[in-house]
Amino acid sequence: MAQFPSHNRRMIELRKHPRMPAPSSALMSFRRLVVSVYDETESEGEATLLDLSVGGCRIQSDIALTLGKEYSLILQLSRDNRPIRVETAVVRWLKDGTYGLKFMVLHSQEEIRIKELIKESRASSR
Repeated sequence: MAQFPSHNRRMIELRKHPRMPAPSSALMSFRRLVVSVYDETESEGEATLLDLSVGGCRIQSDIALTLGKEYSLILQLSRDNRPIRVETAVVRWLKDGTYGLKFMVLHSQEEIRIKELIKESRASSR
């Protein structure tokens, strides 16, 4: 099989939504939406928000989240603005205490706020 020179390869962005790195002061709390009486794992806690998009976020937490389970989220990106509430997010992937969450239910005004934050973040990084 022929090998192509590396300079001819292109990186293809597969993300559906642009994302921004979270501010270092960003906080996040989560609570599992449905908890079984037989489930002994913690169902709520705090995490470090690593990055954010309209479609989801990447977080780091010492408390284990469960793959495929749904959580409600509260994102506090700065002290100056009110928190962003995500009604439902599902854990799509996990690796070494880092988790990828997909937003399933996000009200339109919260979506607009995230879009504005990403736009501001991109403008300030230029």
